[in-house]
Amino acid sequence: MDLSRAVYTRDLKIAVMRALDAGSSTSEIARKYQLSPKLLERWRGEWRAKGELERKIGQLTMENDFLKKALQHFRVHHPPAVVSGGDACLKKLNKPQRKAKR
Repeated sequence: MDLSRAVYTRDLKIAVMRALDAGSSTSEIARKYQLSPKLLERWRGEWRAKGELERKIGQLTMENDFLKKALQHFRVHHPPAVVSGGDACLKKLNKPQRKAKR
């Protein structure tokens, strides 16, 4: 008895999902490609999840690009006031101490 799972190509899955997106019913596509309707529903869930992930990746890529450009802008047009952190620390240490009131 062969219990190995069937392996379906990416092209087949994409063709099936496009047919479903075009308005064909699950039962029609299942008969046409000789697949289980439950399998098609599982593929459809994965297809939708992947689409959401690709959309999120695109959004995050755009945000990263914007932040990189903003950082570059501030580096060019707004140089830091303190070049070395050590200089700022020394200025704080050299301040005269106030006398305590009695």
